[in-house]
Amino acid sequence: MNDAVATQVEVEWALTGDTGAPADLVDEVLTTLRDTGRVPEAGVDVLRAAAFRLAAEDRVDEIGQAWLELLDAVRAHPDAALTDLPPARTD
Repeated sequence: MNDAVATQVEVEWALTGDTGAPADLVDEVLTTLRDTGRVPEAGVDVLRAAAFRLAAEDRVDEIGQAWLELLDAVRAHPDAALTDLPPARTD
């Protein structure tokens, strides 16, 4: 895991996410992140599942700074509950 991209607290948050989102939608988010660095429109459950998969498979470095875009997309999602929100960065 690239420490400059994801903090340990962010990884721990990602690993608490639900993985029940459709795999094809999660794949679409991950492909778009890798290809463009942007987060496509998706449900908060899909975004959380994408974060989970990246953290669980130790692949955050594949998307680099787009990790922060993913976290911001979860924070800004209108359907995100307080329990969905990633931890705030203090750096």
